[in-house]
Amino acid sequence: MLIAKPPQNPNKAIAYIRVSSQRQVDEGVSIDAQEDRIREYARFKGLDLDDADILIERGVSGGIPLWERPVGRNLKQKLMRGGFGHVITMKLDRMFRLVSDTLETVDELSDAGIALHIVDLHGEAVDTSSPMGRFFLTIMAALAEMERGLISERTQMGMNQLKATHRKFTQSIYGWDVDKTGALIPNWNEQNVIDYMDWQVNANGMSAAAVARSLNARGIKGKRGGTWQSGGVTRSIENEFHDERMKFPLPTNWGDKICHRK
Repeated sequence: MLIAKPPQNPNKAIAYIRVSSQRQVDEGVSIDAQEDRIREYARFKGLDLDDADILIERGVSGGIPLWERPVGRNLKQKLMRGGFGHVITMKLDRMFRLVSDTLETVDELSDAGIALHIVDLHGEAVDTSSPMGRFFLTIMAALAEMERGLISERTQMGMNQLKATHRKFTQSIYGWDVDKTGALIPNWNEQNVIDYMDWQVNANGMSAAAVARSLNARGIKGKRGGTWQSGGVTRSIENEFHDERMKFPLPTNWGDKICHRK
């Protein structure tokens, strides 16, 4: 349980930023994007946010409960020492992936008189200082977890159907190769390119067409050696098979890749 001393300054805030992709870790691009939005939000809300109170978690999965992550533990220790009335994070999935972790942490923070602020929750800023804010956060956390579960379920059903009908993949999907049995296995070089697409579109707001032009300019070819178009970029990012890659061990050189998915 989180027991915090009452803050001397009720407007004092602490921020939590998480990046899981290696390119984000190495270059800090997404870190900067999150930090800028958080600082802007704190100024808008009249909250005091010092440089030393912006905590950055690098290369850690959001599937690990917050208080069990290295920087998450540091966040908890700082909160327990007191002095903070607010915790700010950019997006829900930067801090939580599990509904249980979301609810337990929000309850602990609320009991300690600390408000959690999500700067961008589907385009809206939400904080838990009000019952409506807590309700909306709870619903959105549950929907996000349900969506991840449905994607995994549909993907597994498709794979099971292929096995049941003895069908094999006769051609590869970008990001995947076919082994001798006809099963899909990750192509980590191509998975890395998909992460780059995902990062540019979803983190930086680049259009799929602009990402395609970037890939072509860098000499990165499609699965069959062709050039990229916007549709191919979109399909590659949204392909549900990519969530299955987490079932495979990451290669030892994954830290050298451009970017990898959250």
